[in-house]
Amino acid sequence: MSFHLDYLLALPGVRVETCTQVEGKIFLGLSISSEGIVCHHCNNPTEKLHQNRPILVRDLSVFGRPVYLKIPRRQFYCPFCQRYPTEKLDFLDVKRRHTQRYEQDIYERVKQSSMEQIGREEGLSYDEIKGIFEQVNTLKIKPNWQRVKRIGLDEISMRSCQGNFVTVVSDLGEGNLIEMIDSHRCEEIIEVLIEQPIEVRKQVEEVSVDMWGGFPKVIKKVFPNAKVIIDRFHVMKVVNKDLNKLRRAAGITDRQSKYLLLSNRVNLNQDQIDKLEVTLGKSGCLRIAYEMKEKFREIYETNLTIQKGQNKIKEWLNHAQVFFREAASTIENHFEGICNYFLHRTTSGVMEGINNRIKLIMRQGYGFSNFNNFRNRVLACFSD
Repeated sequence: MSFHLDYLLALPGVRVETCTQVEGKIFLGLSISSEGIVCHHCNNPTEKLHQNRPILVRDLSVFGRPVYLKIPRRQFYCPFCQRYPTEKLDFLDVKRRHTQRYEQDIYERVKQSSMEQIGREEGLSYDEIKGIFEQVNTLKIKPNWQRVKRIGLDEISMRSCQGNFVTVVSDLGEGNLIEMIDSHRCEEIIEVLIEQPIEVRKQVEEVSVDMWGGFPKVIKKVFPNAKVIIDRFHVMKVVNKDLNKLRRAAGITDRQSKYLLLSNRVNLNQDQIDKLEVTLGKSGCLRIAYEMKEKFREIYETNLTIQKGQNKIKEWLNHAQVFFREAASTIENHFEGICNYFLHRTTSGVMEGINNRIKLIMRQGYGFSNFNNFRNRVLACFSD
């Protein structure tokens, strides 16, 4: 037909023979350039056409109108192996009714929106959009554990203000998500993680977690060579919780005072430091507790060996019982994991960014009632 249509279509090995429009849809009739194929059974060439049954395939829309391709589906006879191979096309997967580029386009759009929305835009059913997404996702998404040495474990709720927690597994070295597990129970987390080969699990050196008691059990069972690292930000959260209780007990209830007390002093500007001094001037006990909080934070900021870190924290605990009773008890119960931080100063800081992105994906998808859909969507977004 027209060279320009062939050029615009940009599919290998085919020519546009006809172009018609029916009810706002564009139909392109194609022909195939080659006379024969190479038999995929015996790798010998053959041009003996057995039958030709054209199929209709959806392609990318043009100028806001759906495009359908009428493609010859040729089956040949191979005299060498006496079989009947069907021609394979580079732009169309076997038994699919959409071009590869159309399915890839749907896949990328679903990552940014909901399946229902894309279905309305394309005139396809939810099941069709879901099938396309899963088809591409199966080919693209393969969680990579091969070089993972530092892992973060955390939990996130699939529904706001409810339970239904899923476990998030991240590669802290690369700052990337590698798995999601539909549970926050030790036995079920172990069941999923232990599917990885033992060689892969043995190479994990550190696992950073919060202070949930189940994580050390998971690590001991799944990652035999890994050290448990209690994330420093969760430890500081416990210390700050006790400091905030003391603030309320002192009758200092304005919201700005809470921010000033719980923030790191180094992050405050001069005006905020002046206001902090006014707040601390209202209570001598609060001032002592605040200075102890800052001293504990400085332990983390100082480049210490694990032995020196242990000594510094023990020294702090000796003076902390009066103002930080609950925090001191928690730190003593998780002492080894907390001090393991000083081995390589590993934190779960990247987990906050990962969790925020997961929540954004959840909002874009208007929530997910099916965990497998949720997992596939999230892993797809992190595969970019």
